[in-house]
Amino acid sequence: MHINDLELFIAVAKLGSFSKAAESLDTRRALVSRRIADLEKHLGAPLFVRTTRAMSLTPNGEQFLEQVEPLVDQLRNAAHIMRNKQAEVQGRVRIGLIPFTDRLLDKYIAEFVVQYPQVQLDIFMINGGYKELTRLGLDFVLDTGALNDSSFIAKKLGSLKLKLFASPLYLEKSAKITHVDDLLQHSFIGTRSINGMVDTQLKMGNQTIDVKYNIVTNEFNSLYSFCLAGAGIAMLPYSIANDAISSGKLVSILPEIESTPIDTFLVYPSRKHMTTAAKLFANTIIDMAATLIETESDYYANGIKKT
Repeated sequence: MHINDLELFIAVAKLGSFSKAAESLDTRRALVSRRIADLEKHLGAPLFVRTTRAMSLTPNGEQFLEQVEPLVDQLRNAAHIMRNKQAEVQGRVRIGLIPFTDRLLDKYIAEFVVQYPQVQLDIFMINGGYKELTRLGLDFVLDTGALNDSSFIAKKLGSLKLKLFASPLYLEKSAKITHVDDLLQHSFIGTRSINGMVDTQLKMGNQTIDVKYNIVTNEFNSLYSFCLAGAGIAMLPYSIANDAISSGKLVSILPEIESTPIDTFLVYPSRKHMTTAAKLFANTIIDMAATLIETESDYYANGIKKT
């Protein structure tokens, strides 16, 4: 049971609807509904009576609210006190981010520097992953794929799946896509690995798709930008494509096709030698990753708009 679930429960109980609670907490109604259902399943008892017009607490719900609301208030107060103490934290944190993760982390970075004004973040955009730790003297790096060096510690943050996306600008001037074989007639935007190799086959689950590239880049920001501009089809995780999907600038291609999961890691030499500032920012990345993974899972569970 997570404190966020209790805060959702209290908000729904006070406001009388999932929609109002979602709006007050700046999240989606579907997520609130699902988390409340999970909480009820965990407790083994219904907390709300749901009707078409309104929601009300069951007797179990009233008792639960009476017990948890003061506890959540105490936890919030304790967190507030701790945050005030952490305002004294200072120092420099050297971080390695693989391309595009800066866009995923931007709001978390902004919140962190406001909360800890005496901490300086020294951010390096890297292509070499964990191999850059020693060369650049970094506290930690955000990386994907397998770790082949036992001298480092890797904390798994979660797994991402890649989907095929394209811009309406590209699709309007290209052949219609209704089956995986149709992809043979289309152009793709690919990436070059660290060793310089370009894979001319996309491995999507159990399927292997031969592709031709109009553009190959070793930098994910460029891959995303070229895809938006209509240069071809690209493989992207939802966490990167979501803003463009919401605005209609990107659409999903054959959403039933997905890559094998790509593991993401926070890699560091040793947590024992991390400064307090580095540990705090590492925790920020861990929280960010948990939110992204949950958002992606919820998005895929509810389906994707097809072309």
